[in-house]
Amino acid sequence: MGQKHYPKSLRDEAVLFYERGHTFAETKVKYGMAQSTFYEWKKQFDQAHPVPEASGTDLRATRKAKRHLEKLSLELEVLRQCPCGINASIDEKMAAIASLGNKYSIHVLCDALGLPRGTYYNRKRREGMLTSYELNDEAIKPLIEKIFLDSKRRFGRKPIHHKLSDMGYRVSEKRIARLMREMELEVAKPTYKAIHQKPLPRTYFKNLLTRQFDQAKPDLVWVSDITYVKVGEQYYYVCVILDLFSRRVLSYRISDTIDTSLSLSTFEDAFRFRQPQNLLFHSDQGVQYTAYVFRQRLRDLQVKQSFSTPGNPYDNSVCESFFHTLKKRSPLPSSLRNTARAGRGSRRIY
Repeated sequence: MGQKHYPKSLRDEAVLFYERGHTFAETKVKYGMAQSTFYEWKKQFDQAHPVPEASGTDLRATRKAKRHLEKLSLELEVLRQCPCGINASIDEKMAAIASLGNKYSIHVLCDALGLPRGTYYNRKRREGMLTSYELNDEAIKPLIEKIFLDSKRRFGRKPIHHKLSDMGYRVSEKRIARLMREMELEVAKPTYKAIHQKPLPRTYFKNLLTRQFDQAKPDLVWVSDITYVKVGEQYYYVCVILDLFSRRVLSYRISDTIDTSLSLSTFEDAFRFRQPQNLLFHSDQGVQYTAYVFRQRLRDLQVKQSFSTPGNPYDNSVCESFFHTLKKRSPLPSSLRNTARAGRGSRRIY
């Protein structure tokens, strides 16, 4: 029946197409014959092209190698035109096969990209269908949106996670954050309005030192700062005064409270012993140094006062460096430790 309807050239072409590595299903789609008819054609083709007995094994191997080379050449041609390689994701490979499906067979495309044909046909069968994970996402999205809107757009992933847990849903915070991004749900951020629209006048808060840390004589410039140290389970505040000429600690005091009396008493200790003339006193703009009592005392002693720029620790880097060295020492020096245990105290180092 097939011999009556198909010419011999077409039958031979179908058999050669099959032997180049195509499946019977692909051959049937291209030539449109029944399976029994095709195998009858192949039988006749093998009889018309017999393999000599003497060199039968060599010819079979040659024919097999030729078919293999043709298949590899076709796969290489596919890879040159594909936008992705064998290490790409399944979605990328599916897109590449869809773009080249009208030029090459599915068998060749799948082999070239290293994609199992079963995976390809399974993906095609499920195309347009949602997975169980995606179905769960669609069921959870309305709940997340309702909780978010009921909170007046205040709840983020953590509160929503707790709410869903109370409702009996086990959803990770990471998944909630992803679904919120997909639904474009953003937590409303509060806006703050400054009470003071204009900066407060600070005519006396000037930096007269301007980082001139190298001084030619003692008692020209003193610098001061306050830090905290931990003794046992208690924190104490340490105020020091340094002379920029020698970098020595002129005086220090330790207290369990940080106030103006701490800085003032430390200054009084140093001034009482050194009695400097034309002194410049530099510190940060903490309230312990900008308080009226402290500034008035320095005016009475004819001491000029200099301040660091707010938020710039480099303007008082000598004190900052001293505190860094002090805190790296372990344990706390015995003189400081004994004074701290007493609660309050002072000591001069000359």
